[in-house]
Amino acid sequence: MALTYLNSSNPLSTSVLQELQDVVINIMDMFIFCGLLPLLSVCGLLTNILNILVLSKYGLHETTSLLLFSLSVSDLFYSLVQLFLRLHSFVALIDPLLAMSLKTISVVYIAFIPGYFGAISNLHTTIIAVERLVAVCFPLKMSWVFTPYRMTLLLVIVYFYVVVLLMPSWFLYEPFWTFDPSTNMTIIAIKPTLFFKRDFESITQYLYLGLLNLLSTLPFVNTVVCSIVIGYKMTVRRKTSLTKMSSLSKDVKEKKVIKMMLTVCVVNSCVSLPVMATDLFLVCNNTLIQSVNKMYYLLQKSILVFSQVNATINFIIYISLSSKFASTLEQIYSCGVKKNKK
Repeated sequence: MALTYLNSSNPLSTSVLQELQDVVINIMDMFIFCGLLPLLSVCGLLTNILNILVLSKYGLHETTSLLLFSLSVSDLFYSLVQLFLRLHSFVALIDPLLAMSLKTISVVYIAFIPGYFGAISNLHTTIIAVERLVAVCFPLKMSWVFTPYRMTLLLVIVYFYVVVLLMPSWFLYEPFWTFDPSTNMTIIAIKPTLFFKRDFESITQYLYLGLLNLLSTLPFVNTVVCSIVIGYKMTVRRKTSLTKMSSLSKDVKEKKVIKMMLTVCVVNSCVSLPVMATDLFLVCNNTLIQSVNKMYYLLQKSILVFSQVNATINFIIYISLSSKFASTLEQIYSCGVKKNKK
């Protein structure tokens, strides 16, 4: 039997393909925005709240606890804002006009915030990698280089550093009221600000090339390099310890901490890799993507999913690799159950 092919030059077949593509996009949009992303965001909220509770019970007297606590706070706010940004998708099922207004307000005032906390989390992972590298390669200097006070100061600087770098993204769009003939109503729409229109080219290059390298590519490369060195040093140290048959409890505890922190770096790097690769692809193939806007849309959605996974997954690492974390979480749960019974 002869195979039948759709002729792309035929307007009818092109129209059918376009309609089919629109249906697929709408289904994926519904699945991602009304199902997967809200579910991941709720999981991110719950897991990071648990992280904060457990780490607070530890006491923030060590640099490791400070780092993980701050990382959990950043991931918590990322998940919270992502959940709020998905609100218009649910409202659209009831009131499309209200959903349109919510989406417009979100784009103007909130859309840049997840990028802010995502960048902070990336830098936290880099600091974790560098701190563990110093702990493995220069253990005697570790307590001198990284003190709780210096770590707190460094984390505060990171938050302000990202705010300053992302400052232009706060002034890209502004809302305005316009009449919509299709609904015969006045609705909120967005337009580029005078600041953005005046320096469009330079601002676009800064946001999509400068910031991408400063807040994504460079931290990723640094984390990967540090993780490789730490993994190599740990392997060599393990062989040496097996030869000497030494198993001091302090060394065992330190190895567990290094293993957990290294896992955080590796897992976050693996999850960040698709995000960074997609960002670079969108930047390098800007003209291609603009002409095939549905592909651009799908790639953007994949970035959101991977970023939210990155903000959620640390809890699984902590509870899997830290017996102290698991036991503290169990204590908190037991205390909560006892209070409810009273």
